[in-house]
Amino acid sequence: MRNYLVITPILLPFVTAVVMLLLFRHNRTVQRVLSVVSVLALIGLEIALMLRLRGGEIAVHKMGNWDAPFGIVLMADILSGIMLLLASITALAALTFGLWDNDRERERLHFYPLFQFLLMGINGAFLTGDLFNLFVWYEVLLIASYALLTLGSEPRQLRVGIPYVALNLLSSALFLVAAAVLYGVTGTLNMADLSRQIAALDGARETMAQVAAVILLCVFGTKAAIFPLFFWLPDGYPAPPVSVATIFAGIMTKVGVYSILRVFALVFRGDGLAASLVLPLAAATMLVGVLGAIGQTNFRRLLSFHIISQVGFMLMGIGMFTPLGIAGGVIYIIHHIMVKSGLFLVSGVCERATGRANIEEMGGLMKSFPWLAVLFFIAGSSLAGMPPLSGFFAKFMVIKAGFDGKHSLVVGVSLVASLLTLFSMMKVWQNVFWREAPREWTRQPRVIYLPVTLLVSFSLVLSAVAGPLFSLGMDAAKQLSQPQLYIETVLGKEAK
Repeated sequence: MRNYLVITPILLPFVTAVVMLLLFRHNRTVQRVLSVVSVLALIGLEIALMLRLRGGEIAVHKMGNWDAPFGIVLMADILSGIMLLLASITALAALTFGLWDNDRERERLHFYPLFQFLLMGINGAFLTGDLFNLFVWYEVLLIASYALLTLGSEPRQLRVGIPYVALNLLSSALFLVAAAVLYGVTGTLNMADLSRQIAALDGARETMAQVAAVILLCVFGTKAAIFPLFFWLPDGYPAPPVSVATIFAGIMTKVGVYSILRVFALVFRGDGLAASLVLPLAAATMLVGVLGAIGQTNFRRLLSFHIISQVGFMLMGIGMFTPLGIAGGVIYIIHHIMVKSGLFLVSGVCERATGRANIEEMGGLMKSFPWLAVLFFIAGSSLAGMPPLSGFFAKFMVIKAGFDGKHSLVVGVSLVASLLTLFSMMKVWQNVFWREAPREWTRQPRVIYLPVTLLVSFSLVLSAVAGPLFSLGMDAAKQLSQPQLYIETVLGKEAK
């Protein structure tokens, strides 16, 4: 059965980008309007899709009406719906911030069509039902991200762009190797069919499947910036404009986290060597990321190291492969996307106002920009896990799951990382907002605070709806922990 609502998150950004390139190639104003309208329409469609999925339904769209596992399948469950909606909200905030922040040269170089292609690739990765097409959507979003990262060809962009491209080319090659191995031992790359086939393997074929799983963990871990594959991120995210860095910070690493959750919960069912490595890697990622952040003075570089650390918290929940742990990981993803994207926009306003990227050269912004100080205080406190904000609720869930699973060492690391995160946020507060300003700063248009407020306010909203949010996370976790419904929905009679 075809479900056209499932394909719209891919189709709408694609059509928008093509229309801009073919009909409004040199009309900057129309491109701006089309981009914002397209993302608003996308949010509306994804809300409609999410309302359908909330009851536990899994929506499937069979491309060309070919049955799985032979045809291309797009599927959406609660986790997919959450990720799609979060990506579009973050994209809306980044785009609206870019209306005042992007320079004319970058807009002339097709910033808005590239942004739509990036969104198309991200949505495709969240919706695909087979491993090879996950690789294809990775390539779409990576090509768009290469272009956005280096758009404008500034020396620092090119300096970080080259290793970024090289690393991802290697990662893509490894992805193909893993896919080839899995196809060789199972004869399929459809995730539902893979789950069924791998569960029945034994002997040498089972060993080969586990080797492929370890390779996939390396591939997805590179995208998610987990330890020790994070080295590209701290230099990469401070380089592009803030509007680009915001969508990167909020969503790009979460594509890797999503892939780990989807593939290892569904395809490998939380078993095997690779799945057992997720939890210790999560602990190392948490600690290394926050230690790296403490020593930074560049605002966005400091926040970039915190992305690494916070990815560790997400993987901590996921790596337990229990319903509560997965639910905590999903809720942590929701919290982090909103808060971290908001913090990157805060850093963007600070850079615009002061003309500085180093927090030690700022100061006095609480007096000059009181609302910006409030937004940072909320977002920074939430990132550190202070009650009653969303970060506290998310961390409480993953730590509770850790205690239930008797993972005391990982829980201890998470508590230390939380304290160090608080210390790091206090360092930013002291340097950027509290101490006296060394000079008069440039006033900013009030409208630029709207996207920042939109994202940061989610920390308060998520806390206010903690009960329904917990239920949503548990529903997503149950679907992931019990993949038989997914398998039967995608394969139909083939699953029996």
